[in-house]
Amino acid sequence: MEDVSDAADLLWPAYQSANGQDGFVSIEVSPDLAYDTPATISEARRLFSSLGKRTYWSKFPDEAGSPAIEQLTSEGVNVNVTLLFSTERYEEIAEAYLKGLERRVSQGQPIHEIASVASFFVSRVDTLADKLLEARLSSAASKAEKDKIASLFGKAAVANAKIAYKKYRSIFSSKRFLALKAKGGNLQRYCGEVPEPKIPTTAILSMWRS
Repeated sequence: MEDVSDAADLLWPAYQSANGQDGFVSIEVSPDLAYDTPATISEARRLFSSLGKRTYWSKFPDEAGSPAIEQLTSEGVNVNVTLLFSTERYEEIAEAYLKGLERRVSQGQPIHEIASVASFFVSRVDTLADKLLEARLSSAASKAEKDKIASLFGKAAVANAKIAYKKYRSIFSSKRFLALKAKGGNLQRYCGEVPEPKIPTTAILSMWRS
């Protein structure tokens, strides 16, 4: 708590100069609560209020469920949803954020200071997909089949993240979000996390450029 508080103090000028678009610090809710939605909501709420600045994101894995994102957003708590792998789950998380903003608007509460991020994991997808490809490669019957399978190594993660990014652009350019934006609503940021140095920098750059 002290480390995160000190970091927030250091980044406070960045938050102010960027009009609330930069300078955030994440504090992680205990992973022991990951599958307990009510407990995650309660702890995220406690951490956010205890630290006492708008620059905090309460960070927790998406196993806590969409209801946690929707509820906390409706209360004005900034949320960083992590460990996202599936494009379908990403859509559910984005939907929960929009619902949270809509609930807050319906209550006559401001939404201009609410910040959220969806952290979509990249390289860990290849960790699993490449193992499946290795099994296919070992049983391939011809050279042509082996070459085709070999060409797919290291490709699934970037392809998956591209699909999720397209969904992000579609959701946050929709009339539904634009109506919230007109009331001060912010984009839920889309962050591609690469926690392991498996994907070449050139592949990552290619993903974001496209």
